[in-house]
Amino acid sequence: MKSHKMKVADCYGRNFYSFPKCIATDYEVIELSFNRIRTLAPSELQKFKYLKFLYLTDNLISLLDEETFEGMNSLSTLDLALNALVKVPKTLFQLPALKSLYLSQNVNINIAETAEEVKPILSPLTLLDISYISVEEPTDFPDFGSMPLLATLNITKNQYKSVKPNHFAGLCNLQVLVTNNVTIEFENDCDCWIINNWLTERNVIFLPLGCPVQENRCSNAIVNEEDKNIFVECRKIYEQIQMSQKIMKIGIGIGIAVVVIALAGFIYYIWIRRKRRNQQRINQNDENTVPTDSLVLLNKQTNNLTK
Repeated sequence: MKSHKMKVADCYGRNFYSFPKCIATDYEVIELSFNRIRTLAPSELQKFKYLKFLYLTDNLISLLDEETFEGMNSLSTLDLALNALVKVPKTLFQLPALKSLYLSQNVNINIAETAEEVKPILSPLTLLDISYISVEEPTDFPDFGSMPLLATLNITKNQYKSVKPNHFAGLCNLQVLVTNNVTIEFENDCDCWIINNWLTERNVIFLPLGCPVQENRCSNAIVNEEDKNIFVECRKIYEQIQMSQKIMKIGIGIGIAVVVIALAGFIYYIWIRRKRRNQQRINQNDENTVPTDSLVLLNKQTNNLTK
C-alpha cells in the first residue's frame, strides 16, 4: 500500500506476537500498533534502511538493546507509547533524522536517568512526548541539556520532585509545553515563578505551574546568568541550524534552476539544429528542381533539332 507516495505496511491490530518477517525492506512506513509484540531484535529493524515512520503503540515491549535502532538513519518518527519500557536506548537520541518521539504511558521508565546518560542529544527532536511516565511516584525532572530544535514537550500527568529554571534554559525553541495535571515540587518555592515568567516571556504556550507561594514574595527572584548564557548559546546553535537549512534549500533551488536552464538550452539547440537541417534540405531540393519555363524552352529546342 502507498500513502503520500510512501510504501506503507499496515499491520495495525493483527495480534502479532513478534515483528513480522514478511515486510519488504524498502518500506518507509510500518504500522504495528495494538499488537502483542514483546521484543525487538536489532536484526529485525536494521535492514529497513529507508524506514521513516515506525508505530509500535500498545504492545508489550519491555526491553530494547542499545543496538536496536542503530543505523536507522532515515527514521523520523518513532511511537513507543503504551508499552512496558523500563529504559530507552541511548542510541535512540543520536539518530540523525529523528524528529518525533513518543514514550507516553511507559510507567516504569525513568527518563531523567536516560537524559543524564545521553547528553548531548544529537537527534533533531522537535516533539517529545513523555506524558504519564511517573504516575506511581515522583521522579526528577529530566535535564536534557541543549535541545535547540525541540518545539513541543508533553509532560502531562507526571509527578516531579525537583524542577529548576535551568531545566528549560537549553530548550530555547520551545513553543508548546503540555502540563495538564502535572504535580511538581520545588527545592526553592520561587523557582516556580521564575519558570512561569521565563516561559511566558518567550511566548511558550502552557498552563502556568501551580506555585506554593504568592508571586509578590518572589519579587527578587530572577534567572541567574549561567542559565541566561545557556539559553543564548542554544539560540546561536538554533540560528546556525536554520541558516544551514536555508542555504541548503537555496542551493537545491539554484541547482534545480541550473538543470532546468541547461535542459531548456539543450532543447533549443536541438530545435535550431533541426531547423537548419530542414532548411538545407529545402535549399538542396530547390537547386535540383528545374524551372518550368526552362523545360518548355528545352522541349522546343529539342523539337527543332529533330525536324
